[in-house]
Amino acid sequence: MSASRLVSLSRKIIKPSSPTPLSHRIHKLSLMDQMGTHSYMAALLFYPKQNTTTSMPEPTKISQVLEKSLSKVLTSYYPFAGQVRDNSFVECNDIGADLSIVRIDCPMSSIFDHPRTYIDNLVLPFDPWFPSMDSLVAAKLCHFECGGVALGVCLSHKVSDGCSLGKFLRDWSMVARDSEAKLSPLFNGSLIFKPSNSSSFQVVDDPPLYKNESKRFHFSASKLKSLKSLTDSTTQIRPTTVEAITAFLYRCVNTTPSLLIQAVDQRGTSNDALVPADLTGNAILPFVVSATNKEEMNWERLVSELRKGKEKIQDMLKYIESEEYLCSKVSDIARELNERTSNNDIPMYRFSSLRRFPSNDMNFGWGRPRQVDISTLPINMFILMDNQNGDGVEVIVSLEDGELSALERNDEFLQFASPCLGF
Repeated sequence: MSASRLVSLSRKIIKPSSPTPLSHRIHKLSLMDQMGTHSYMAALLFYPKQNTTTSMPEPTKISQVLEKSLSKVLTSYYPFAGQVRDNSFVECNDIGADLSIVRIDCPMSSIFDHPRTYIDNLVLPFDPWFPSMDSLVAAKLCHFECGGVALGVCLSHKVSDGCSLGKFLRDWSMVARDSEAKLSPLFNGSLIFKPSNSSSFQVVDDPPLYKNESKRFHFSASKLKSLKSLTDSTTQIRPTTVEAITAFLYRCVNTTPSLLIQAVDQRGTSNDALVPADLTGNAILPFVVSATNKEEMNWERLVSELRKGKEKIQDMLKYIESEEYLCSKVSDIARELNERTSNNDIPMYRFSSLRRFPSNDMNFGWGRPRQVDISTLPINMFILMDNQNGDGVEVIVSLEDGELSALERNDEFLQFASPCLGF
C-alpha cells in the first residue's frame, strides 16, 4: 500500500455572510455544554464521481459552492463561528470557520486499503482529539484524481453533540442546493438546561486515550430480528434495537471487570417535547453499567440495566424546571462517571447511537454520499448508525488492536455481524 500524495491548494477563514447582531453576541453554554469535553466531533463524507445521479461539477465549482454555502449557513449557526470563553459562553464574534482545500493524487477507492487512522489523517482538517486551532468548526475538501471528493468536518463538542453535527451538515448541504432554504436551529439550550455558576460544578474528564484501530460492521435487518428474538427469549423486557446490539457487543468483548458507558439523547421527537428535537448543542447524558464477573454478563441483567439506566436519566427531565436540583443531579452524574472511570486498570467501553444521523440528506448538489464515517476514536467505543440503504444497522468499532482482532474471530459475534468490506 503506497502512501497518497496530498497537495494543499488553499486555506481560508469563512465568515458568516451576515454579521451577527449585537443582541446575539453572547451565547450562554447550557449545563450539558459545560459538562462536555474539549474534543471535537468529526465526520467524513465520501462522494465518488461514478456514484452520482447528477454530473459532478468541476473542482473549482465545488469549492465555490462549499465556501458560499458555509458562509451562508454560519449566519444561522452563528455560535459555531465564535469562540468559547471560560466554559461559560460563546463569544459570537464571527471569527469564522476554517476551510482547507487539497488535492490527493490517488483514486478515492485506494485509500480504503489503508487503516482507518490513515484515512482520518488524510481527510480530516486535524486530529479531533488534539485540535490545532481555535475555530469551533473546521472543514477540509479533498479532490481525488478520479474526480470524486471527500469532505471532512470537525465541530467542537463544547457546542455540539453527534445529533447537532448531523443537523449542521444537513443544513449546510441544504443551503448549498438552495441559498434561500429556511433553517431552524434552536440555540436555547441554556434556557432548558440552565448553566451552572458554581465553581464546584463537576465536568466530565477527558477519557484515557489509546492507540486504537477502527472497523465497521453490519447487522442486517434479518440478523437484527434474530438477535432481538434471542434476547426476547431470555428476558422479560422486549429490547430496543440499541439495547439488543449494545448488550450483545458488550458480551462479545467479554471483559470483566469492566464498565459499559451508554450515552442517552434527551431530545424528544417533536418540538413540543421538554427537550425539542431541533435543539442545537449538547443534550446527551451518560450512565454506567458495571460487570464484575461473568455472571453479570448475562442477557437478562445487561438489557435490564440498560433499560433502568436510560429510564433514570429520562426521569431527571421531570425536574427540568428546578435549576438547582437538575444542576446537582448532572454534577452527580459527572462525578460518578469520573470516579468510576478513574481506574485505568478497569477497561471501559463507550456506546453511542447516531441512528438518526441524516446521512442521506447530505447532498450538496452532486448526490448523496456513498459513505459517511465517524473518525477513529482513541477510546474503546461503539457507534451505531443506520445502514444508508435501509438494511439494518452498522456499528463503527474502535478498540485496541488485540481486542479488535479477537472480536473478529468471535463466532457468536460473526453469527450476527459481518464486516463492511471496502468502499
